[in-house]
Amino acid sequence: MAFVVTPNPDDEVPLCTCCAGSPGVRGEVSEDGAPVAVYFAEPAGMPKFPMLRLGIACGRFTDDALPSHRVSLVFVCRGGRGGLKLEPGEPWLATFPELAQLGERASPEALAARPDYDRLQAIARAIVAGDDRLAEMRAAPGRRRHSFTAAD
Repeated sequence: MAFVVTPNPDDEVPLCTCCAGSPGVRGEVSEDGAPVAVYFAEPAGMPKFPMLRLGIACGRFTDDALPSHRVSLVFVCRGGRGGLKLEPGEPWLATFPELAQLGERASPEALAARPDYDRLQAIARAIVAGDDRLAEMRAAPGRRRHSFTAAD
């Protein structure tokens, strides 16, 4: 599987709206020259421990394709010492509500049980690796702060 990730040039950086940034980034994924997915990424977590909600609509994108020919899903992405960690999430993004209408929504349980789950994870990994705006997810997490107690 050789996926080609094409970020949307109109989006700059995936900052949250509370930080007065763009509400997320978008792009598309193709394989062998044909589109196979569109993605929407919105930030979550905290500055030292970034997290990303990566929404993907995957399936047919031909002129005659209907939303029922695609699946809409979300992976919660976290960077870590062992690499990128992906967890199935609820298929809805606050900053990109259109995700829910682009395909049949897959709950976290249904997503993990899909026969093409490995392929969907590979697409998610390709997106994080191929979109430089998501580079923070490829880095090791920040150092945890010391938690103080009364004994300190």
